Amino acid sequence: MDIIAKARELGNLIASSREMNVLRECELRVMQDKKADRLLREQKMIQDELLKAAKRGDNSDIYEQLKKILASKQEEIRNYSVTADFLKAKSDFDNLMKTINDVILFTITGEEPCSADKCSSCGGCGSRE
Repeated sequence: MDIIAKARELGNLIASSREMNVLRECELRVMQDKKADRLLREQKMIQDELLKAAKRGDNSDIYEQLKKILASKQEEIRNYSVTADFLKAKSDFDNLMKTINDVILFTITGEEPCSADKCSSCGGCGSRE
């Protein structure tokens, strides 16, 4: 058994999965939709400004205002069908990849993947958020 061949096989299965196909379709819709593209670009710009403000140590009023602007933009993105579909597809694909990774890690280590009920002792995966 060639491990690299199996990795290629897994990669091909992921590439042809329903989750990947839906994600690609949604990405294409976003690129072709001016409003969706604009919303996501604006979100990225606001996130960048928020990071810069944090690094500069801007006063809390400026930082809080940027957080409110970002939250408003994210709500707008969630309420627009093209971007909402994209976010759902991305989440579904990310969940598939996490599940695959969890299965691989369990197979290698014999340890169950991190879960919300285990986070009191771990603190590393973010399941508590």
